Amino acid sequence: MEDLETLKRAHLLLGQYGFVDEQDAVGKAIRIIAATARRLGVVSEDRARVPTGSQGDRLKRIRENVGMTRAQLAERCGVAMSTVRAHENGDSIPDDAARAYAQALGSSPAMILNGAD
Repeated sequence: MEDLETLKRAHLLLGQYGFVDEQDAVGKAIRIIAATARRLGVVSEDRARVPTGSQGDRLKRIRENVGMTRAQLAERCGVAMSTVRAHENGDSIPDDAARAYAQALGSSPAMILNGAD
């Protein structure tokens, strides 16, 4: 699964350098590979989950796992950094914000909102 981690880093770098279309393509590849690995049993369902905590805890953990700062996430999603901070600190995350965060982070809205794909 080292290759998946490499793809996640590439996803982040593509976004940082403004290669949005390429970043979207890599994000889709990450989601497909992760889902396929879970179905084949290469990784357990536990690994496919961000099990504990609130929506904000999951958002923060996913953001940190990708190596993105709050400011970078806010910029990618077109929101103020204070919005990202508020969501990470417990404000409810609306569906449209979860979709934007998921796309920027190479995750899924369900992972952010519910802890599972």
